[in-house]
Amino acid sequence: MALLSPALGETLPDSPHATVVCLPTLADVESYERKEARVWDLLRAGYPRFVRNALVARAAQEAARRLGRDGELFPLVSEAAARRLADHVGAPLTSLDAVGDWWLAATPAGDAALRLAKMVQHTGTLISSRQAEAWLAGEAPVDGSAATATIRATLAPYLAGVPTTDILIAAAGMNAVAAGLAAVESVQRPRGRTDWIQLGWLYVDSTRLFEKARDAKHHFVADVRDLAAVERLLATGTVAGVLTEIPNNPQLETTDLPALRALCDQYGAKLLLDPSSVGLASVDVLPFADVVVSSLTKYAGSEGDVMAGVLAIDPARPDAAVMLTAARRRLEPLHALDLRVLATQVGRMEEVTRRLSANAAELARRLAAHPAVARVRTADQGPTAEAYGRVRRAGAGAGALITLELRGDMRGVYDRLAVGKGPSFGLRYTLAAPFLWLAHFEEVTTEQGRAGIRAAGLDPDLLRISVGLEPIEEIWSAFVAALPK
Repeated sequence: MALLSPALGETLPDSPHATVVCLPTLADVESYERKEARVWDLLRAGYPRFVRNALVARAAQEAARRLGRDGELFPLVSEAAARRLADHVGAPLTSLDAVGDWWLAATPAGDAALRLAKMVQHTGTLISSRQAEAWLAGEAPVDGSAATATIRATLAPYLAGVPTTDILIAAAGMNAVAAGLAAVESVQRPRGRTDWIQLGWLYVDSTRLFEKARDAKHHFVADVRDLAAVERLLATGTVAGVLTEIPNNPQLETTDLPALRALCDQYGAKLLLDPSSVGLASVDVLPFADVVVSSLTKYAGSEGDVMAGVLAIDPARPDAAVMLTAARRRLEPLHALDLRVLATQVGRMEEVTRRLSANAAELARRLAAHPAVARVRTADQGPTAEAYGRVRRAGAGAGALITLELRGDMRGVYDRLAVGKGPSFGLRYTLAAPFLWLAHFEEVTTEQGRAGIRAAGLDPDLLRISVGLEPIEEIWSAFVAALPK
């Protein structure tokens, strides 16, 4: 059976809690990024940090009506998050009310509200659609402790040495990242260490957290292999930590982790590692990390209907206890209703990851031989394949992601490709995204921005493919039909 490209605004899965909204053409992507009504009027769900779910919007509006509040409304997971983020961006809160098990913040419309909206996006602090749905229905709170125990027990073998009660489940992967950064800063700032090194091109929200820090320098080392540049920065004695993805997204390149770990130890910096691109079942990074953060929206939540993240601190590393306390204080726990859903899916993580990896490896092999394809990137191929191999788990593959660079125009290929089209990855559905058009729209639409992307070693018009669990011949047929002959 041939794959289909769902229509504009349809979700994967067909659920009010879906995390993928479909943007079938590049023109749809452009309209989405420009907030044009022809696209946004159709959206009822999407990747929840970027698209406010219709249930979340309804809950905010209904709470505001009951409370007599107006302005720009932010239904947030905690009072602490609301106050911290508003203070960070200088957004005056005209009201802040407890609403069931969440908080409604209001601020005047304008630039400050826009800045607050971005920080809420970067830190994953909106309430979830299930939380909103339960409040709208007047449902009583539920207990998520059993689900938490199930998730922790399932993840424990991939975070060996961390007590299960210290595996922290967050409201989103980016919430885990933000908590991890705060954990490192809790011990490094008193030592006069405030700088951060971003090693390699990172997921956009991680980069934005660095860029929007108020009193910390952000050093970007574009090439994950350039540890000489990392050492020069570390030698200043002002670096709090290094953040890198294993592998990074969308280059799918991996640094030499043993060498980087040695440098961090030599110069007193912490190492924060994010293996979201391939998932915890693919790589074993804790032995090299002070802090591990990862999305569980991908691979662990492979149905595509739950957002979550995880944070773990190696208890054997210096300052581990202080950092764990700080992480617990900053991290926003996953809501009980979402914990229950994740608990039903996380047990399939290893098998799903293995099958996704196998399909991705076969599709990458076929694409590499196609005359319309200029380059195929996977984590286990290319200049950092050996570095990836050092941390790959026995028998594991390279995850679901393929980065595809084309010889001709990307627009026609994307428009013709009969698969799901939208952000996210590591799901049972095959997805395609013009990734930099979604994550860095302002850059890809200017010559200066495109030059900067190329200088970082990326094609502005790359396609990021997340290969799903469909039969490989069906997936391949979709690509054959879309690629120029």
